[in-house]
Amino acid sequence: MSNENIRFSDKYLPTQKEYSCQYSSDNYIVDLYKSILRSSGIDGNELPFDLEQSDLFTIEEMGSNPISLRFFQFLLRVSRAKRVLEIGSFIGVSAMAFAQSLPENGKVITIEKFKNFADIARRNFKRNKLDEKIDLLEGDAFEILGKLKGREQFDFIFIDGNKEKYRHYMEVSIPLLSPGGIIAVDDCFFHGDALNVSPITEKGKGSKEALNFSATLSGWIRIALPISNGILLLTRE
Repeated sequence: MSNENIRFSDKYLPTQKEYSCQYSSDNYIVDLYKSILRSSGIDGNELPFDLEQSDLFTIEEMGSNPISLRFFQFLLRVSRAKRVLEIGSFIGVSAMAFAQSLPENGKVITIEKFKNFADIARRNFKRNKLDEKIDLLEGDAFEILGKLKGREQFDFIFIDGNKEKYRHYMEVSIPLLSPGGIIAVDDCFFHGDALNVSPITEKGKGSKEALNFSATLSGWIRIALPISNGILLLTRE
């Protein structure tokens, strides 16, 4: 699609002139963020968990932010999900947010390749009293997903593993999705690199391949949302 075919007056971001022209101060982004937190019932910028953190990466670098987590929790509630599959646990923040939103008999299956993160995540599940609702499977995601195929189905699949393999994660996840289920691909714009004609990083290239793959799917409703680093949602028609 060329620039000539894009109507820049199309309204999809709250920062665009059409949606911010009535604002009278000079801190629009800050005030927008505060308003979202307040109206969403999110208490400040702190995650609602007692966390052991990793000394390799910060929560800000690797974890989902409170607004994105609330969005996913909303999806889980309205879709009445009972079983969640997560690819990429890190230290367990998103898995715990998912577990909080499931019914009493709900279950989160989360996959983590790296032992350091897996160990921290397990301890975080226990210290937040969510370990009975979460099973962490440690190892290569493709090997584990291959074992689940034909045996398990999930109402919500959250893809947040290594971006280089995003498209492949999507392909192997599709058979595991229950009727009416949702696939969510996190960080799908990867800091804008996925929007480049030729991404400059392997992660950006993988994210771009995932977006392009989504565009080719038939029989699916899908939407890429400009929330945080980009969230791609898919569900069967």
